[in-house]
Amino acid sequence: MEWLKRFLAGRYFRTDELSFALLILMILLGIIGLAVKAPVIYLLSDLLFLIFILRNFSRRIDRRMAENAKFVQIFGPFYRKIGGFFQKLYHRFRDRKTHVYLKCPSCKQTLRLPRGKGKLKVSCPKCKTEFYKTT
Repeated sequence: MEWLKRFLAGRYFRTDELSFALLILMILLGIIGLAVKAPVIYLLSDLLFLIFILRNFSRRIDRRMAENAKFVQIFGPFYRKIGGFFQKLYHRFRDRKTHVYLKCPSCKQTLRLPRGKGKLKVSCPKCKTEFYKTT
């Protein structure tokens, strides 16, 4: 076990945004490669895995951090938008037994109401429209 500690000492081994994106892209390409049975896609997936491994075992920490900073600078807004989408899905899934999600009929704002409370008078916080909804 001591040899592993010595080997990993001073390595970059971090899960940053670029590493996470490489893993997700590698998994997606692997699934697509299974579906269409194209060896080129498998090769590309393996190449992404190799890049992921080389980045994580690199001792050039400053360069890996610069790569990640450049990635975040270019893809940051898109990355946050996708992350926000999955976070909303997670919250909806987590609250599925206790809350109902619906849209305001006038402004289409998503509203969250408690489940099982009967007929409620709902007031939209954005446009102040009032309507009745059974939960």
